Amino acid sequence: MTHNYFVMVFITIASMTTMLIHFFENETLSRKCKNEFRKIALLIIVGVSCEFIGICLNDSPQNLRYVHGLVKAIEFSVAPIISIPYVKIVKIKENSKLTTYIVSGLLLFNVVCELISIFTPFVFFIDENNVYQHGSFYWIYILMYVSGVTYFIVSLLSYTKKYQSRNIATLIAILTFLGTGLQLRIINTSVNSDWLLVAVAYILFIVYYSDLSLKVDALTLLLNRKSYEHRLKKLDYKTAIIIFDVNDFKSINDTYGHQHGDKILQIIAKTIIEIYGKYAHCYRIGGDEFCAILKNGIFEKLSDEKENFDSYKMLDDFNQTFNEALSQKSKQYPMLKKGVSIGFGIYYGLYDINKDENHTDSHYSLNSVKDVIKMADERMYKNKQNSKRNTEDTSIIWGVFCILANEKIKKHLHIFPT
Repeated sequence: MTHNYFVMVFITIASMTTMLIHFFENETLSRKCKNEFRKIALLIIVGVSCEFIGICLNDSPQNLRYVHGLVKAIEFSVAPIISIPYVKIVKIKENSKLTTYIVSGLLLFNVVCELISIFTPFVFFIDENNVYQHGSFYWIYILMYVSGVTYFIVSLLSYTKKYQSRNIATLIAILTFLGTGLQLRIINTSVNSDWLLVAVAYILFIVYYSDLSLKVDALTLLLNRKSYEHRLKKLDYKTAIIIFDVNDFKSINDTYGHQHGDKILQIIAKTIIEIYGKYAHCYRIGGDEFCAILKNGIFEKLSDEKENFDSYKMLDDFNQTFNEALSQKSKQYPMLKKGVSIGFGIYYGLYDINKDENHTDSHYSLNSVKDVIKMADERMYKNKQNSKRNTEDTSIIWGVFCILANEKIKKHLHIFPT
């Protein structure tokens, strides 16, 4: 055993112990999430400890042969299992029961194979000198390990898509770091750095996950106000800023309760992602206010796809599709019938203003981002007033109908007011 290896083991265990302490004091993550992070840290400690003990037992007395085999079996069983708490952290609810059964079955199969190897050469074996050696079926362990990593990566990509692919560059960098480190380990098998690499990747993932959590609204899973303001500062291209506001949301909370109000916000947020998510960054910017900002190049892409492209008509079509989708959902959730008011403004970014100096269409603006947001707000509030007026008119008509119907019933039954 080299001095360098002993240092790597110490750093791995010390860093994971620090993470365990950190998650006992952390107040920002949910209890379930913290428990899964703790499990990973503990599994890494168990794995590196078993590797360390196994190396110490090389060339030891024969009466320790089965102890040597046991610690190697534990190490090889633990490594693929680490993917499971990772997947639980990213909360992939879309995974079917069949997927869960298949993954669990493969992991159990790997454990059985490792236990068999304690007594007879299989995945590994301990030779007559009490030295660990790869067995003929070592590929089973490699396959299980790669399958676990693949399962986690697929789940993670689905998770980032759910959060509008934020921090994707950081995620790719972490996976590249881990993959490159393991490749170097294969090239030089004398360097036992696997668990240190896994530990560092774990810490980097915590940074990734925590940073992503800071950008996302916990209730709706849309990007939050802070992320929205950061995006506004970076706008330098032609785009549209679309503002949404739930009509009479206070009455929904007062009538149905805040729990139902939260449910309405979640449904609206999901509908915004469904309609605009492919083309825009979607945000919750206030209590019942949302925003969508078209991605860079969307106007150019859509203008290439459509003849006689018109920015205003394109946005109007989007908004109409959104209203229709929300109307369909109102059949299941009557609280949605009040609808959502929408307004938008178009920002020309770094376009040459001189090219458009004669542009008189009131739907467009060559002003600052702040002016465009104000324009979108004004249109949204105008739509809100129109919606409110229509609702009031409908209520008046319904009230008059009820009065007339009531009088007709009274007359028919010969009941007259005193």
